[in-house]
This record gives sequence, structure tokens and C-alpha cells, in this order.
Amino acid sequence: MRTGISFARDWQLIKVARSLRRHDVAAPLVRRLLADAPPGLTEEITAIAGRLGEENGAALLAHTEERFDPPTLMEGLLLTWGIPCLSTDEAESEAVTITIAGEGVAAALRETFADIRVAVPYLTGYVRALQGDAVLEAGDGGSMTIRFPSRGK
Repeated sequence: MRTGISFARDWQLIKVARSLRRHDVAAPLVRRLLADAPPGLTEEITAIAGRLGEENGAALLAHTEERFDPPTLMEGLLLTWGIPCLSTDEAESEAVTITIAGEGVAAALRETFADIRVAVPYLTGYVRALQGDAVLEAGDGGSMTIRFPSRGK
């Protein structure tokens, strides 16, 4: 043990580190901005979210192997982010639909994006970057459907 450091102090630091959640300032900030913002600012924030989604989607696409198709990338991202989704494959048309819905989807979207008004444009931008003809349709309660018309290989 090092000089000047006690076991009790180290133990307390470990307990604090385990009991505290990740400190996130951005999510509460975005929530307050959107709650108190005039309509013009809300539109600017959602436009920025859309551009950020496109940038992040393009960056992911640039770093993936060629054999990954856009629907698989999108489904993998959503699952990694903890957002429940279901992928259905239409073999005849080679179209893929990803449905974001189910129990806990609203909480998962809030955890990832802070506000649904940020989630929809961000994901729309992301989807467009992965495959230009893909479409995201928002539904009730945070549910969304992403349609990839073809495999986009």
C-alpha cells in the first residue's frame, strides 16, 4: 500500500464509483432547451440533430466492411443503444423493415436521445446516410418504422 493512502478511503472511493450513475449534463440541457424554447429554436435543434445523424451514419458506413448491409448496421446500432426493435425481411423484394416498438421503447429513446424531438431527426439522418432511399416513419408513443426498400448492398 502506498504511503498516505488508506484502505478505508480506497474502499469508499470504490463504493462511490459503483453507486453513482454516469453523469450526463447534455440530456437535461437538451430537455430544458426544448421545453422552454421558442418554435424557431426547436426547429434549429432538430435540424442540427438530423445533420448530426447523417454525419455519424456516414462515418459508420465509411468504417464498416463492404459485406455489412445498411439494415443490419441499423438494427445492430439500435440494439447496441438499448432500443428494442424487430427486423422483418421480405425475401421477394429484398426489402427490410425495422420496427422500433414495444415495452420500454419510450424510456430507451429518452435514455439515448433525451427527447423524441431529437430522436426522430437524428435517426432519419442516420438512416439516410446508411441508405439514401430508406425512410423512417414516426408513430405514436415513440414507435417508428424504418423501411429499407432494397438490400442496398
